[in-house]
Amino acid sequence: MSENPSLPSEDDASSPFNDVERAIVDGAEGRLENNEVLSKIVTSSLFFLTAQEPTEESTNVEPLILQGPDQKPVLAVFTHPARVAQQFVDSAPIAVSITGGEAFKQAAGLGVAINPGHPIGLVLDAANVETIRGLLAQ
Repeated sequence: MSENPSLPSEDDASSPFNDVERAIVDGAEGRLENNEVLSKIVTSSLFFLTAQEPTEESTNVEPLILQGPDQKPVLAVFTHPARVAQQFVDSAPIAVSITGGEAFKQAAGLGVAINPGHPIGLVLDAANVETIRGLLAQ
């Protein structure tokens, strides 16, 4: 990946690293309502992976798209570099910063997987993403 900030230790892997991860955990444990979790995700800084380096001439790059639990495509986004499995870095080594809201806007027809494969994450199917996209457009 293009940036490699200081990573937490392996012992911290199941602890939230930032506010968006705390919101995801709090939502999963019933301490936050779904709309509060989504609000935090939409306003947070996330990143996606790509195999292409964005340039001034070509800012549109193909993000890493994975197969979701329902066997349908999902846009993979991440909250922290430590949440990225090596297999994803091997196929798409360039990190591109994006807000959660922009990720949902870009995910037309796709689901969204936040921290795929990691316990601190979630997957939203295409129907839920479309609902969020509609709310963001208002």
